[in-house]
Amino acid sequence: YNFSNCNFTSITKIYCNIIFHDLTGDLKGAKFEQIEDCESKPACLLKIEYYTLNPIPGCPSLPDKTFARRTREALNDHCPGYPETERNDGTQEMAQEVQNICLQQTSQILRLWYSFMQSPEGTKHHHHHH
Repeated sequence: YNFSNCNFTSITKIYCNIIFHDLTGDLKGAKFEQIEDCESKPACLLKIEYYTLNPIPGCPSLPDKTFARRTREALNDHCPGYPETERNDGTQEMAQEVQNICLQQTSQILRLWYSFMQSPEGTKHHHHHH
């Protein structure tokens, strides 16, 4: 799915009012090295969606967290044609929760949202307006 048709204004509002607080609440001040960034709003949403809605080894519960559910709702509501894809839930056999892995992934997602807020809406012109 290409996120360029999303209503970025609405998604930004939901993020600022709700998702941001869910993420920082989960993190409780934990700090990690961040590696991933993104360069445009559609590219950021692609990464946010991927990181948020896929369980990872060490953090199978990630897609069920409040911020993840609200992210999915925001994408469904504000990205026309965003697929309500069935995710495979064959993840129960995954290694049990490792608090730090969940926190690190959550921290990375917060970083990607930060990038989303700073990014232009399209990738066409590469000069930055301030």
